[in-house]
Amino acid sequence: MEGILYKVRESLDYVKPSERAVAEYILKNPENTVAMSVIQLANASYASSSAVMRYCQTLGYKGFKEFKLKLSGDLTVINLHDLEQETLSPGDSIDKMMSVITNTNIQSLYSSLQLIQQDQLTAAYQYLIQANKIDFYGVGSSFLIAYDGMQKFMRINKACTTYSDFHMQKVSAINLNEHDAAVAISYSGETQQVIDCVKIAQSKGAKVIAITKYADSRLSDIADAVLFVAAQEDEFRSAAMSSRIASLNVIDMLYTAYAYENYENSLSHLNQTYEIVQQSKREETKHGRNHHN
Repeated sequence: MEGILYKVRESLDYVKPSERAVAEYILKNPENTVAMSVIQLANASYASSSAVMRYCQTLGYKGFKEFKLKLSGDLTVINLHDLEQETLSPGDSIDKMMSVITNTNIQSLYSSLQLIQQDQLTAAYQYLIQANKIDFYGVGSSFLIAYDGMQKFMRINKACTTYSDFHMQKVSAINLNEHDAAVAISYSGETQQVIDCVKIAQSKGAKVIAITKYADSRLSDIADAVLFVAAQEDEFRSAAMSSRIASLNVIDMLYTAYAYENYENSLSHLNQTYEIVQQSKREETKHGRNHHN
């Protein structure tokens, strides 16, 4: 699966008006589009044949034929898994709410899986393996993802930092060198604080991995490796909220790929950190009992 309908939806933000009409028609009528010729799609979307061809190339396909082939494959998978989005309305049962929220998160993970390119993921975890130190950058809800990344890598004895204070993120970035790496998390790909840190890190020779939405953003343009995530938005769940699960999933991929590459070493450190945490918990429990006695 290619995640084509997701790419089409995201493209509405950046394509030219003539191509936008084509994108909007495809989104509303994906099944019809598969059966159309270039001229038929141009007429149906009140665009020119050249706009249709340009649009397919904008999305990275050779032409309409290749685009249709991939779209057809995606629709087969979507119909097979019944991944159509249900929406919530005021007054819906808690049962429906549980089901819709869970399915939305599953869809977000599933779409992200189609968007992540294997060569980019391989490059990303290799940068982390070669790095002496890893910085994690994120603002707001993205900081929570950065913190999750730091926590995971620290457990296998990788030197890393993340700061909620933006000035400290900058200080950390300026102390990196060509033997280090940074992971920058910004769903929009336009968060100024994160881009500032990325530029500083790169000026010091560090490699930068971006976790961001599928779009031509400032962050995706400058990063050394880009891992795209998808989000399913609705009235109450912003894109940042919905992309959180997908971004955490990418952190898990990077961490697992890294850990398996250094299998014995990672396992040994993981066991040690697990043991020390368990020991602390046992002491706290014992202390709590003594305190009550």
